Amino acid sequence: MSFVMNITDGQSLEGHLAKSRQKVFVGRQEELSLFRRTLLERGLASVLYIHGPGGVGKSTLLRRFAEEATRLGRHVIDVDGRWTDPSPAAFEAAVGAVPDGAVLLIDTFERCQGLEGWLRERFLPMLPHDITVVVAGREAPSSEWYLDSAWDETLHVLPLGDLSQEDALRLIRARGVPPALYDAVTSFAGRYPLALSLTAAVVSRSTSPAMDWQPTPNVVEMLLRHLVGSTPTPMHRHALEVCAHAMTTSEALLRSIFGDDCAVELFEWLRNLPFIEAGAGGLYPHDVVREALDADLRWRDFAGYRKMHGEVRDYAIEQIRTASGPAVLMAARAANFLLTHGPFKMAYHSWRGNGEVYGTPCGAQDRETVLSMAGRSRRGGGVEDVEYWFDRQPEAFTLYRSSVDNTPLGFLAHLRCDVFTAQDAAADPVIAALMRHYDGGMALPGGGVMRLARYLVQADGEEQPSPTFDLMRITILADWLRTDGMVWSGRVLENREFWEKEMAFLGHECVEGGQTPDGRQQTVFVMDWKALPVDLWLETLSQRMLFGPNAEAKTAAPTPAPPPRAGRGGVEELDGEQWNQAVRTLFRAWSHKDVVAASPLLQFIPEGTPQERAVALLQKLRDVVESMRGDLTTAKYHQALTATYFGRTTTQRGVAARLGMPFSTYRRHLDNGIAEAAVRLRDVLTPGGDTAAVPQ
Repeated sequence: MSFVMNITDGQSLEGHLAKSRQKVFVGRQEELSLFRRTLLERGLASVLYIHGPGGVGKSTLLRRFAEEATRLGRHVIDVDGRWTDPSPAAFEAAVGAVPDGAVLLIDTFERCQGLEGWLRERFLPMLPHDITVVVAGREAPSSEWYLDSAWDETLHVLPLGDLSQEDALRLIRARGVPPALYDAVTSFAGRYPLALSLTAAVVSRSTSPAMDWQPTPNVVEMLLRHLVGSTPTPMHRHALEVCAHAMTTSEALLRSIFGDDCAVELFEWLRNLPFIEAGAGGLYPHDVVREALDADLRWRDFAGYRKMHGEVRDYAIEQIRTASGPAVLMAARAANFLLTHGPFKMAYHSWRGNGEVYGTPCGAQDRETVLSMAGRSRRGGGVEDVEYWFDRQPEAFTLYRSSVDNTPLGFLAHLRCDVFTAQDAAADPVIAALMRHYDGGMALPGGGVMRLARYLVQADGEEQPSPTFDLMRITILADWLRTDGMVWSGRVLENREFWEKEMAFLGHECVEGGQTPDGRQQTVFVMDWKALPVDLWLETLSQRMLFGPNAEAKTAAPTPAPPPRAGRGGVEELDGEQWNQAVRTLFRAWSHKDVVAASPLLQFIPEGTPQERAVALLQKLRDVVESMRGDLTTAKYHQALTATYFGRTTTQRGVAARLGMPFSTYRRHLDNGIAEAAVRLRDVLTPGGDTAAVPQ
């Protein structure tokens, strides 16, 4: 491949490149204005300290500074920390002689950060009185600069962040991205300069850019190389991947995955990375770094990605079930955040609003506020049903307010509905529709908890994602995961066309819910938790997130399984992963006979009625676990499995506490125990049998 560059006579290649860079330089007007002012104020020294993560545009800005200074006739000295030995002598040699009025630009200062104290105390004070110095690095200046009042008027600290949305579009437009791909490029690259430039270069040079463009592994790898660089060990890299997958990363999360000995060290290392921010719930990376790390691991090591997702998810669920007070909703946000890695990243949540909105239980004083909001949302229609439920179950109502000025923003009514009555049906058309659908009654054999999210109302009457609507839905999710004995739940929504796809992804079915008083059709999205217990539902969601919304769960299906695909010997072909997952499902579904009856492992129990075969399969698994007791290596696996699945029902953290071991140790024993049980059960069920149908 060859190309020809036309350069106007008398113009150097350097000049041509400079003009090309100017053409695609966007934003940073505040930084440029400050730099120009320092150049014009001759006789006064200034130090501009620019800091920000790799790829945010520090070097690009320094090049623009050099052009501005040269245009004004200032002598420019460039020093790059990448090519300078981090010693005072080498640094002074790289700078050389500094004439009056010079501009000293120091790039990549993080490579010689150890010189910061020397630079501040020894080197800079010796420079001419009218020097302009720009230091650019990934790390912010140390607090010592602020403690010395002598620097108050001389030092200007400039944290560099993302471009504005307008500047991001200007950049990719200047780099030749077709308008049809603006959304695809900015969806991946956000407003991050390096990611935008790299992606634009790939897209604009493609001979036929696809309209559904997605970043290739090569693009992601190049981006990570610039943004992250190398990590001290593979464990540090994995900690970074965990941080990218979780909403926020705490020492407790790292402890659950890496153990007690490593958590503190890994947390401190993450904390000091330039692209990692700290928030109320822990650490989190810049969005572009998060996306790139997650995409890279998913492509590079899908099995490892799947395992990591399970660990992060299980930790978040455990926090929901054991937390109290405001920590419950924070944990529910963390669990809900994992859906951002799935097929519905942005459509059904605003993914913002931490702290913007808060909820409080409704009191009698809130009755008129709730009814007024309901009336506005119904465009003046009647609110008799809302009055009925507020008077009957006031404790089911939550009022949401703005954290800024306490303005009411919406309300949620999450009703207890273990048994609906004729009086309920007469007062509420949704209840009447549900009773017709369920042939006159909602009570289920054996009892259990039934909940109906009857009203999700926003003050503006809209049924669209917002911080308020997000918080309502997260509250519902937390209730599902914290309530023992949940057998049925429903959620009433009017905009069926918008919500149906996501609710189907979540495993919900549609039931016609009648009309609102102003004539709008309502839909009840219902979930039968007896058919798909919560833990298996969580596993199903993970499979759909990992393999796509139409993927079958790798757990045993709660409904009758389709005829098995015959392998050699007439049994269903199960690869190693499918076999291991089927065993894991048996443990989790120990008390759910309908789930066990659909297990693909049941085909290896050829004799007896379906119920007898299910009982026999569970007994063989129990025997396998018992066989681990007598071996020194596997005795601890036996202990973890028995206490978790055969003992009294409790949380995994409760089991770990009862066994008197750290949670990370307990989880390691449990995972190893399930893997060992899968191997031993295979030997029991297929002794010398068909090797094509079972894992090798």
